Amino acid sequence: MANEGLPDSVPPETLPRERVRAEIDDEARATEAQPDFPRDYVGRVRAQAAAFALRTAAPDDIRAAIALLEEQTNVDAQAPIEARNRGVETAKKAVRKAVFFTTNHVTEQMRAVGWATTSVAEAMAERIEALEARVRELEALVARLEGDRRPPAS
Repeated sequence: MANEGLPDSVPPETLPRERVRAEIDDEARATEAQPDFPRDYVGRVRAQAAAFALRTAAPDDIRAAIALLEEQTNVDAQAPIEARNRGVETAKKAVRKAVFFTTNHVTEQMRAVGWATTSVAEAMAERIEALEARVRELEALVARLEGDRRPPAS
């Protein structure tokens, strides 16, 4: 690990992480400002990298989390075989055919687990929403009852 070489007497919070991070950010901005910086290429790389970013829902949005789970449950067993080189494409096709049974079997199991998890999550969301509605009703009832017990203002 990166901190393995540090003596035990140096607490991690004393390391100049923020300063070093700021220096790296400053240097990156200076490099990007150079006229020969490959902006188009970096833009394409960033766009491709964004496709792999982990998408998450807000912690309090269970329905959005379920939608993401449903989306991720659709797993494709067919690996792409397109390639510029015809020989590579042929090799990819042969490998895909050779491993199809196993990958398809695992993919179907993953889908089944995903859909079962989605089903449980939907049931949980409905139960949570019903409980939240009941809590709101009870809070309103308690507030009304507490208001009824107060002596009239003179």
